[in-house]
Amino acid sequence: MARSTAGRAVSEQHRPAPIDGHQTDLLIDMDKANELQLFPTHPWTVRAVWEILGPLIFPDTWPDVPQDLDIYDPCAGLGHMVEPLREIFPRVFASDVHDWGKGYPVADALFFAAGKGRRNIAFMNPPFDKPLKGMAARMIRQAQHSCEHVIALCRLSFLSTIDRYHLHHDNELGNLRHVLIVTERAPMQLGLYNPKCSKPQEYAYFHYQRGFKGYPQIIGIPKGSRARHFRPEDVRI
Repeated sequence: MARSTAGRAVSEQHRPAPIDGHQTDLLIDMDKANELQLFPTHPWTVRAVWEILGPLIFPDTWPDVPQDLDIYDPCAGLGHMVEPLREIFPRVFASDVHDWGKGYPVADALFFAAGKGRRNIAFMNPPFDKPLKGMAARMIRQAQHSCEHVIALCRLSFLSTIDRYHLHHDNELGNLRHVLIVTERAPMQLGLYNPKCSKPQEYAYFHYQRGFKGYPQIIGIPKGSRARHFRPEDVRI
């Protein structure tokens, strides 16, 4: 038996417990989930953030999506960002460094490159905790080389430190443009999506825009967004 970072014993292969009557068919290697920091995103936050970002990024066309737009999630995990993105955008591409059984191509986000000749956006939930501390900033910078916009879900503490100051405010590829605070907490659980997870964790979506040289705008995702965008069927993703 191995121990998770929370101190509880986990088997090498672990089937997550049912949530509201839904039992996942996937066998999740919890040691691998801990190693690679698999913390599935709350899908409602993806819908909520695009309710705000869509008009800011595409002021002339939103809610219509440009025909030459591709969205990439290079940290797809179990697909809890990918599936709500596909509700909004017709061309969404997913990959992950590990095969979690969802059928996504296996590729390392540290070497991610979007396709050429189109408008590209990277939208991801990168690892941001031990043992992969520092990976989020590296993955954001890598995505910036081929994407006009990079949006990453990180802990609110990602705002601080000297190294991140250069990422946010002195970035030759484009500074941090918006910080969208997840006002209604959406804490994440290791290895599975749990809509009832309750932890004192604060998150925000960090939006970097190519060529932007100013300072970021702080936006709180409005109260009530969870009620509007939460869907019980998300447990089946």
